[in-house]
Amino acid sequence: MLTRFAILLVEDDLAIIDIITRTAKTSFPEADFIPVKTFEEAVVYLYNVEGPGPRLALLDIHLGGSQTGLDFLQLMQQHPLGKLVPVVMLSASRSAHDRRDAYNRGAVSFVTKPFSLAEWKVLLSELRSYWYNAVSLPRTWFEKTQQASN
Repeated sequence: MLTRFAILLVEDDLAIIDIITRTAKTSFPEADFIPVKTFEEAVVYLYNVEGPGPRLALLDIHLGGSQTGLDFLQLMQQHPLGKLVPVVMLSASRSAHDRRDAYNRGAVSFVTKPFSLAEWKVLLSELRSYWYNAVSLPRTWFEKTQQASN
């Protein structure tokens, strides 16, 4: 029996959410994605999740709206349990500044988004190999908390 592996997916592009969730069925079958599309939805999720928390977060650096994935990353690092969830930043950007900024704010990895379905399959297989098979992650039990004031 597969051990389920919850992944918070913060991505504003519905096509990419679809590609990731479909591709994962074969490349990372243990993954249960929790897709949220905006900074605001991500904040609501973080402060209202109850029970087992995500084991990993995939976070788009450029979300639609005035607040970015980097802003949410910073908020996660301030949350008592959110800071225990490793965050992999996803971006179409290859900017050294974006990479440096993501790592400075607490990201554990920075991945340039693939362009083809085959590349997405490879990426998800590699995520599975490392985050599911190789690494020992803490299990976190979330309780509803007060939202941080900005």
